Amino acid sequence: MIYLVRHGQTDWNLFRKFNGSTDSFLNKTGIEQAENLAEQLKDINFDACFCSTLTRAKQYCEIIFKETVFFDDRLTEIGCGEFEGTDETAEMMQVFMQAIYTGEKGTETYQAFIKRNCEVCDIIAEKYSEKNVLVITHSANASVIDYYFKGKPKDYNFGKRIVEQGKFTLIEN
Repeated sequence: MIYLVRHGQTDWNLFRKFNGSTDSFLNKTGIEQAENLAEQLKDINFDACFCSTLTRAKQYCEIIFKETVFFDDRLTEIGCGEFEGTDETAEMMQVFMQAIYTGEKGTETYQAFIKRNCEVCDIIAEKYSEKNVLVITHSANASVIDYYFKGKPKDYNFGKRIVEQGKFTLIEN
């Protein structure tokens, strides 16, 4: 099973700011979320753990997993370019969604983002089939990883959250 985890809350999450590849820290709630998840997962024996290299994900990982971790830049959140740190309003989200298809405003392109996440998924599929794998990453990454293993649904929506902050979902591998 793949335990797909989204890191806990940061202040930018709390205040609905585009966080992207800006490095930020968990806030008090985010740390409490990690402690709660650690308790939920304490009896699971993981064969591998993959984690984003951004601090908020690494902090989360350090609380819930005490063994060897594969930190991988390919699991970092999508680069939001000029949107980083701005308010994540419905209008700005719509403009952002258009920008990631072309790389406008300094954003990472959606295709590049999907490619790098799928590279990690390829490793998990090849080396850890039918094993317990912990993956700690970000909201957009969780969508790509979920769709990689489950198939892309007809009503695919990149903006739809697959995993809420500080939570996990299970995926058969």
